[in-house]
Amino acid sequence: MLEEEVYKKIMNQVIINKEQGYALYFKYNDILIEKTNGLEREDDRFHITFNTCFRLASVSKQFIAYAILLLIEEQLLSFSTPITEIFDDLPQYFKKITIQQLLNHTSGIYDYEKMPHQENDEQIKDKQVLEFLKTTTHTYFKPGTKYQYSNTGYILLGQIIEQISKTKIDEYLKEKIFTKAKLFNTYVNDEGKTIIPNRAYGHIISNNQLIVKDQYWCSATIGDGGLYSNIIDLNRWIDYLLNDVFDKLKSTMFLPNVFDEKTQSYYGLGIRIINVNGCDIYYHCGDTIGTNTFILFSKDLNLRCIFLTNMRNIDTENLKENIIHLI
Repeated sequence: MLEEEVYKKIMNQVIINKEQGYALYFKYNDILIEKTNGLEREDDRFHITFNTCFRLASVSKQFIAYAILLLIEEQLLSFSTPITEIFDDLPQYFKKITIQQLLNHTSGIYDYEKMPHQENDEQIKDKQVLEFLKTTTHTYFKPGTKYQYSNTGYILLGQIIEQISKTKIDEYLKEKIFTKAKLFNTYVNDEGKTIIPNRAYGHIISNNQLIVKDQYWCSATIGDGGLYSNIIDLNRWIDYLLNDVFDKLKSTMFLPNVFDEKTQSYYGLGIRIINVNGCDIYYHCGDTIGTNTFILFSKDLNLRCIFLTNMRNIDTENLKENIIHLI
């Protein structure tokens, strides 16, 4: 099958505008597709390349999960550690919530994005989410009994990394993950402070025009989606994971924990898992203001796909389905 034909198949209902900025890497056996389009920002002249750094949104969660696994490996935490052992000033109902439940979205804790707010409010940061949780009184359901995707849970995991390691999360991830995996263009973004080279800015379509829409009140948190990276580094990250995937504790990232009816996938730890024709495929989507991201890989199938776009309202689940139909 010719590369152009494969490109059209996998990107069906994924490319929605000819001006849409994106970077795509797709490899399946002997098929290799590398494409970029558009500008890092619609009002500048810098074209998107494989060096362009996009906000990863929820694709960031696998890095947070990996960092937690490193702390468990160092015996500083366990999967069964109650959250109140780390933050003893949280409400007592957190005593029933464990690290494992935060990792696999079965904690039932409150969604911080439903906090009362105005669209022009100052951006909320991770520590403010932690403070907000101290005012809550209950979970949505009994922890461990149900799957419900939780950005709040991963913000809390990010705070746990800082609390246990006694290190700022950007420093911890850089030392323990980015440097070791040779991710030289992957950053933890503290909005307004971190300088990100070759940064792509988010866009939306308004009145049939592409306009910059990169930030809103809850887009400055880190634990749930605040990392930036590019195609080159994410390829290295996949290599790093696959070389390490069956090594001791880290293989637990890729074990199915709970089933998500909505996406018809299992959730591991910061990663989704589907099985196609007896082969495991790992993936995750990211969605935030002005940006969509997607990463998928399978050692069994010699398959990987990385798609980063600085436009929102792209259903990257379509990309997953298109790839499944292709193989």
